[in-house]
Amino acid sequence: MLRLRGGSALSKFRLEKLTSTIQAELPQVSHIYAEYWHFCVLVRELQPSELAALKQLLIYGPVQQTIEPIGELLLVLPRPGTISPWSTKATDISHHCGLQSVERIERGIAYYTQATEKLSVETKQQ
Repeated sequence: MLRLRGGSALSKFRLEKLTSTIQAELPQVSHIYAEYWHFCVLVRELQPSELAALKQLLIYGPVQQTIEPIGELLLVLPRPGTISPWSTKATDISHHCGLQSVERIERGIAYYTQATEKLSVETKQQ
């Protein structure tokens, strides 16, 4: 499975709002960053030109500066065994662009949290 980082998943305003909401419950959280991750199931390894085309397809939405994330990773993905509407559309688009080796594309959001103390497993599962 090929994993490709995407752009920022949330605007500055939404990140600030999410951070303040979480800090109300978990004051040890000092910072949150969120970005898209794309997971590609391939029939075969992509040629360099195909990989470049796929990467180009996965640049979308408002242009935001992507930073090098730091902190603990919390990955949010669609439920196993399901195919999201986003996945169906993205996979169709890749096929229309000649990328027949792409069997499926799915998207998740990677949240990176910085906290003064490590978050417990129970807290992460909430």
